[in-house]
Amino acid sequence: MNHSSSVIAASHLRAAIALLLAGICGSPLLAADSPLPKATDIVARYDKALGGREAILRHTSTTMRGTVDIPQPSGVVQLPFVYFAAAPYLRVEKVTLPSGAGDNLNGFDGTISWGLDPRTGPQVDSGDDVQSAKRDADFYYPLDELTWFKSMETAGVEDFEGRPCYHLHGVNNWGKSNDHYYDRETRLLTAYEFQADPGLVHEIFSDWQKVDGVLVSMKQTVKVKSKEGDWKIFRVITYSSYTFNDVDPAVFAPPQAVCDLIAKDKPAAKP
Repeated sequence: MNHSSSVIAASHLRAAIALLLAGICGSPLLAADSPLPKATDIVARYDKALGGREAILRHTSTTMRGTVDIPQPSGVVQLPFVYFAAAPYLRVEKVTLPSGAGDNLNGFDGTISWGLDPRTGPQVDSGDDVQSAKRDADFYYPLDELTWFKSMETAGVEDFEGRPCYHLHGVNNWGKSNDHYYDRETRLLTAYEFQADPGLVHEIFSDWQKVDGVLVSMKQTVKVKSKEGDWKIFRVITYSSYTFNDVDPAVFAPPQAVCDLIAKDKPAAKP
């Protein structure tokens, strides 16, 4: 496993938690005439800070376990999860619902992006959602990052969560804006910024630890900007354990209910 898996896990837990809930620009810190590194250089430095290409490629699968804390008016709801990922584009996660309601599942098997909620049944994604799922399932995303973008430019240096960061403005391959912030000192990823259903979102990566030669973020805090301009915590994902190169490929097969839905929606063969 590498840092891509923690980033991917957080990205796809967005989708899972969204189902569960359904039920910055700061001051510039460089002079105007100071040269800025290119986005390619910033991303390359990030890959090196993680441990380097060789260390990243040494891992082919990972298991991550932890909890998702979701603030609610009545208090914080804590949900346990387990996330499996493998190269090149495989993932599946299970979030345990409260009050014995079962497990919310979603995953990507290399081709199909699917979900299974015990309350609403199976679903299969289409269109841009499939490309987004494949990107989030890219096990080597830090090394492949720029291939997922039509453009990625260094916008400047800004204060983000109290740290001077390089701000990279990106437009992904399906036309969505997705900005990245990298800490100038540590060279690690600080946050993603993007628009989602709740509004403008900051997904913040912290609590970095080295595991089997690769730095991983053990905590992701998702904040959403309200209409009033205030930032509120939407959820906090905390990883309690990582293990590597230990995933049975069978776990990535979609559940039978999803397979049945795929078969039902598949056009009948012409006689």
